[in-house]
This record gives sequence, structure tokens and C-alpha cells, in this order.
Amino acid sequence: MRGYFFVFKRTLKSGNRIYYYQAYKPDGTLASAKSTGCRRKREAVRFCETLLCEGKLWSGSNLTFGQYATHFFDNDSVWVQDKLSLGTKDRPAISELYLEKLQMTTRKYLVPYFGAHKMSAIKPTDMKEFRLKLIREDKLSYKSINDIFMVFKFIVDAAMGDNILLYSPLRGIKPLMKNPSPREAFTMQDAKKVLLECHWKNEAHREFNFVAALTGMRLSEIHALRKENVTETYVDLRDQFLNGKLRPLKTKEARKVPICPELYQFLKRRLDKSPNGYAFFDVAETMASDTLREVLLKNLPDQKKARGYVFHSWRHFTATYLISHNVSAVKTAAVLGHSTGVSSVQERYINFTESDYAEIYEIQSGLFKELNWR
Repeated sequence: MRGYFFVFKRTLKSGNRIYYYQAYKPDGTLASAKSTGCRRKREAVRFCETLLCEGKLWSGSNLTFGQYATHFFDNDSVWVQDKLSLGTKDRPAISELYLEKLQMTTRKYLVPYFGAHKMSAIKPTDMKEFRLKLIREDKLSYKSINDIFMVFKFIVDAAMGDNILLYSPLRGIKPLMKNPSPREAFTMQDAKKVLLECHWKNEAHREFNFVAALTGMRLSEIHALRKENVTETYVDLRDQFLNGKLRPLKTKEARKVPICPELYQFLKRRLDKSPNGYAFFDVAETMASDTLREVLLKNLPDQKKARGYVFHSWRHFTATYLISHNVSAVKTAAVLGHSTGVSSVQERYINFTESDYAEIYEIQSGLFKELNWR
């Protein structure tokens, strides 16, 4: 195939070495260099030969979205490997969970709709039509739709970098904006009614929500509570249980969640009867949240709608309760593992110890007695 193209190696910022190619246009000039995505010269040559046979060698205009995007987020793809090289083992640049989301979005929404489209033929009007379909037919939330468009942007940005696209089909398209649904903290009155007065079909689900109210821990974090990370004075929180497996925390930073003596004994009783070492071995992954929704719809439907009560409202409740009892915002953010905290300097350099949480033990003990239904 001499005279049609040549391949050469480039070293990316990540240190990975990828073969690129330049093709000779019909007028004899060279087209812009494009990535083959291959790490071996023989594979790169075969890649170019295939493009030549398909009439796609010097112009990316005939490349379909499906050809370019189907394997874009595969674990061994150039994009993913380059991303991973930017992080560390403790703080990966892209999490396994987010990568699964990228793969699912591409497979479920983008390729089925745009797969047969030529990359260069996708226009902003096509993107708007696609978005209307997601709103009207798929009935997705605005946030979900914006997330899908962000995945599309990752692919488009790479295609423009590879000179496959000259213009982005997303030009002029702004994210959907919608007034956020209310999601407020439980009031003390509503928290007491939910935990003390309402009937729960499953007592373990009530207990799960009780722990959330006292600690402000996320649903997935409570599911990860195990014997080895529960001490007499704090929970050594290092991971979360999400989508069937233990994963790094949302903030990727371990933290110590203070627990008063009463709460420790509460968790210890559960751990002592656990067959697998998990405190909530008897609560399926989303059931504590699902049951709370049922309790709210049956007993506090007006408050649920007006205040947007969901399981996450317990985190707002805990934060509000601590701050109302004069716990500093910095310390409250540390307890809850809030990723933005109050300021980056405080987040980076302040490390609280057990003695720093003395007032929290007392506050939590009082809250335990107020919300304990037994």
C-alpha cells in the first residue's frame, strides 16, 4: 500500500506510545495526522489498509459514529488508559463505577441512535432532536439527559482532536436548566414521626434509617459497615457498598465517623448476630430507601412533596442538627465526608481526632434517646 499512507509513533503525555498515520490526498498533499489507536506497527498498518479498502483513509467524513464510539470506553481503549494514567491507585482519575456508567450510556443511548450516522454528518439539529426524544419518549430527567450529552462530548472532543471532526455537533447547545426539586432536611417533628410513630413492615429498615439520622452517612456507606471498621468510638469508614460490590468512597477519602456509646452498642448487637460480618446483612441494597419512601407516602405525603423528603434528607438532618448545636461547619463537613467542605485549605490541612469530637458524642447521645422508638 506504499504511496497511500505512512504510520509513525507518538508518545502521549501519559507515556503511552500510539501509532498515528498520515494519508496522501488525491492531490498528493498530506492529510492531518490521525490516531490509529494501535500500539503495534503491524496493527496500525492493517488498520490503515482497512480504511483504504473502505474508502475512508484520508477523510474521516465517512467514519460512522458506531465505528468510532462503540469501543471508545472499553477498559483497554486509549481514552480510558490515558485517563487512568493521570491518577494514582489511591485516587484514580476515573472510578470503576463512572467508567461503567460511560459504557452503559454509550451502549444504551448513543450508539442505538447515532450508530449509523456519519460522524461529520451529525449536526446540532440532530442533537436537539435526540434530546427531545430523551425528554418525550424516554422521559428521562434533565440531569440524566445532561449526563448523556456529557458522555457524547467526551467522544466528540476526542474525534476533533483526531481531526475526524472539524466542528462539534454540540456547538450552541447548552445544558438543560430546570428548577431543582426541593430536598430539605427532615424537621425534628417529622423525623420523630417517621421513626417513632409510623409502622414499618421491616424493623431492620427502620434501624437502617435510624443510623442514617444519627450519623449522616450515605446509603451505600451504611451498607458497607462491617465488624472490622466499627470501634467503640467511631466508624473507620473506608469504602461503600454499591451495585453489588465494595468500592472507594465517593470522595475517595477515608474518614472517621464518631459514634456515641449507645450507637456503638446498637451496632454491636447487629454485628454479633451477623452471619457475614456486615451490620445490615438483612437489608437489600435499596430497600431501606424504598421502604422509607413508602412510609412517607402513607404517613407524610404533603411534607414529602413540599420538602422533597428522600433518604438523602437524613444527611441534611444530621448536618442541620449538629450545626444548630454549635458544631462548627468545618467539623460537621468532616463528619459527613462532604467533598467540598468549607474551604480547600481546611479540608487539606485539618485532621480531627477522637478528642476533637467530644461535643459530638454528647449531642449524638441526646439525639439517640430522642429518636429511639424502643
